Amino acid sequence: MTAAAASEAHGRCHCGRVRFVATFPSRFCSHCHCESCRRAHGAPFVTWIGFPAAQVHITRGADDLVAHESSPQTWRKFCRACGTKLFFESNRWAGETHVVLPAFDDPVDRMPEGHSFYDEHVAWIPWPREQEDF
Repeated sequence: MTAAAASEAHGRCHCGRVRFVATFPSRFCSHCHCESCRRAHGAPFVTWIGFPAAQVHITRGADDLVAHESSPQTWRKFCRACGTKLFFESNRWAGETHVVLPAFDDPVDRMPEGHSFYDEHVAWIPWPREQEDF
C-alpha cells in the first residue's frame, strides 16, 4: 500500500462528493483504539494517517464537508451526503489533519506502524502485538 515514487495521494468519501489530496510525507499511520474514535465510527478501531494540515486539501465538495465538535476543541469532519467520516483535527495535535486510511484511492507513503490508546481496545477482538504503542 505504500507509494514508491508518488508525492501525493487522492481520496474521497463513499459517494464521491467530497474529494481530497494529501501531499507526502505523512507524519504517522496508526490504529486508534480510543473510545471516542470507536463510537464515532461504529468500529472496533480506526486507522488514521496524519499530515501537517497544510498538506491536505479539499479538491471537491468543501460545502458538503461538515465539522462536528466531538469533544472540546476536537473536530471530526464528514460528508453531509453519505456520512463518511474523513478527517480529525484537534488542538491537542495542533497543525495536523488526520485522515482515515480507507478513504484513500491511491497508495500512501507508509503502512500502520502502531497503536494509539491500545489500553482502551475492545476485548472481543484478539489483537497481535507486533507493533508498538504511540
